[in-house]
Amino acid sequence: MNFIRAIFGRKRRVSDARAISSQDALEQSYRDTIGALADDQQAIQRRAGTAEKGVSDILTNISAKVNAQEAPAPAMNIWDMDDDGTSSELPEIAPELPSASPAAASAAASRSAARSRRTKTRLIGFEKSDGDVVDLFNDAPKAAPTQRVKFPVGWIVVIEGPGRGETFSLMTGMSQIGRGEDQAIQLDFGDNSISRTNHAAIVYDPESKEFLLGHGGKSNIVRLNKKPLISNEPIKTGDLIRIGETVLHFVALCDQTFSWTDGSTGEDEDVAIA
Repeated sequence: MNFIRAIFGRKRRVSDARAISSQDALEQSYRDTIGALADDQQAIQRRAGTAEKGVSDILTNISAKVNAQEAPAPAMNIWDMDDDGTSSELPEIAPELPSASPAAASAAASRSAARSRRTKTRLIGFEKSDGDVVDLFNDAPKAAPTQRVKFPVGWIVVIEGPGRGETFSLMTGMSQIGRGEDQAIQLDFGDNSISRTNHAAIVYDPESKEFLLGHGGKSNIVRLNKKPLISNEPIKTGDLIRIGETVLHFVALCDQTFSWTDGSTGEDEDVAIA
């Protein structure tokens, strides 16, 4: 029995020793693995630190260059411009400008030729369709001079019928109305119902300072403000005189408030009455 116990006890010890040695080997392998991982981690951290430092240095250099380029130039005082010894005189020989290309020179020459052929427009005038220019003052047809009348006492204006828009000045004394050339108010515009001479007359009396309208006894009736004129009637500004198809508007200048004879010299009075 003792022999059997010794054999089993020896086996147990051998088994325990093997278990212990196997456990030690596992622990040693674990320690080696942990150590290797720690070494790898430290190496990685060292590499990362080196790379980070390199990137930081690169960014620092770039920022410095950008700041140096964007830095504004110091303000220059015009009174200190010659302090650096430089001369403010212009160079004796101006720098040569680059000559134009042959194509540009040819285009400029063609434009100059076109401008020289172009018709020059004057300051006042109109250009006709054929390119000629009409000068309003020199090329316009000559118009008949406007009749000037001195010392008028009133006016007759044609507002209806042939000759609409025509104006006649009235003088002191009698102004006959008709189609003839010897009439003061010549209504020769195509209205044949108006007699050639003395169809009607307007008289300005400088003593009474009033106007009178009279008819010449013709067959065609003279109407004053749409009423037949039978005898001499006084007229005033705004009255309408109708003869045939023609309507005359009367405008008075001289009246009880104004006359050319008021305060006039003898010469003016003679001209006004003539």
